[in-house]
Amino acid sequence: MKHETFSPYLFDFIKKKVDLSNFLETEAGCHLRWYEAGKAAGTICPLPSHNDTKPSFRILKADNDVWIWHCLGCGAKGTIIDFCMDYYGLNSAAEAVLFLCNKFGFKKDSELVTDSLKDVKKKINLQKKMDCIHVVSSRQCHALLRKNFNQYSRWVAKAYHRMNEALEKDDIETIESIGFEASSKMQEK
Repeated sequence: MKHETFSPYLFDFIKKKVDLSNFLETEAGCHLRWYEAGKAAGTICPLPSHNDTKPSFRILKADNDVWIWHCLGCGAKGTIIDFCMDYYGLNSAAEAVLFLCNKFGFKKDSELVTDSLKDVKKKINLQKKMDCIHVVSSRQCHALLRKNFNQYSRWVAKAYHRMNEALEKDDIETIESIGFEASSKMQEK
């Protein structure tokens, strides 16, 4: 087999695009027991090197949308790429990537890098929007305090608390609504 090198973007792309839970069910014949719907499950270890009799194999969808797995019995762990290496006996991560690209029809060339850059640009634009909305909402709250500190200080304190929680969750709508609420309160007499 010809040695191929792949962009790190391709590895990240595959880790995010291949649903390990579905792959385990369809390719390895696993019957998953869900601990948290769509996020965490367990099954008997499907790896050929482990003759498992109790469900010791765990999968988890991490916050970055990458599925990770860990067998508590044999100690093997990793992502979909590592699973393919262990399950199919592939010799390298590049072989596993090639296998997954062929299986799922993923692009292996510069189009993928272009797609990845577009995704990054969307994330940056979303972050810029979040930052702008946060600044505007914060200024509205500050203006309320200047208008009448005694009347609005409790509301603004609660609004800042809600805003910080929303920032942690990237919840633009909540931050925006706080700004609208503050703006409406500015119109009150």
